[in-house]
Amino acid sequence: MRGNTLSGKEIISSVLNSYSQVFFSKSKVLAVFLVVISFFDYGAGMGGFVAVIIANFIAWFLGYNKYNFSSGLYGFNALLVGLGVGLFYEPSMQVFLLVIISAIITFFLTIVFQGVLGKYRLPFLSIPFLIGIWIVALAGVNLTALNISERSIFVYNELYSIGGQHFVNIYDFLENNIKSSFLLIYFHSLGAIFFQTHLLAGIIISLGLLIYSRITFVLSFLGFSVAFLFYNIVGIEFDSLGYTFIGFNYILTAIAIGGYFLVPGRVSFGWV
Repeated sequence: MRGNTLSGKEIISSVLNSYSQVFFSKSKVLAVFLVVISFFDYGAGMGGFVAVIIANFIAWFLGYNKYNFSSGLYGFNALLVGLGVGLFYEPSMQVFLLVIISAIITFFLTIVFQGVLGKYRLPFLSIPFLIGIWIVALAGVNLTALNISERSIFVYNELYSIGGQHFVNIYDFLENNIKSSFLLIYFHSLGAIFFQTHLLAGIIISLGLLIYSRITFVLSFLGFSVAFLFYNIVGIEFDSLGYTFIGFNYILTAIAIGGYFLVPGRVSFGWV
């Protein structure tokens, strides 16, 4: 049964908050930064946007909780699945059909885990995304009409298509002048949260976090710093294949524990 009529403000909030909820936020400013960097890869950006629209439409149409709808809680897991699917495959009608199906599956997984874990006052976090993307990955070998994307291999070509030679020069300047491996890995890890493989995405996300909340920015830095220090102490290498997938888990965990589920302070920072 279709829910109540929505205002334009509520629709925009539901879309933008689906992006910022990835960082446990409802900041429209941060959301704009995240929307922009998601379109650094056109396929990923469109996949994420379409998935958010589909998930939120179903939530509204079936009359689910209006506050959760406006807060983006029904859309952020679908967003992550849409970003992943859009990045893995070359854009096509078949891919966008797969994004729509994936968004529907992820939405209902969100409802299931919200109900099951909610009874124990536990957050469902990104569990629906993980199961949704696993389903797509397992089915992928049989989806012969889809072409695996090679866009992330040629980063400079993608940057040139977005902003021309000037954009490439900015990226090249950053790559050549940020000498600290710590900062490079930190920015790459931030970008990897939104399935972006290059440095500039991470820098823009860090600026968005800083503008939105200095506490959140510090927590992201703290979480990564502790992980980086531990890996160096025990002798684990952050190689070029591993660090973007290692770092973002520590960043998100730090933000969640230090400033979302616990009141920011010495105790919460200590838990981080």
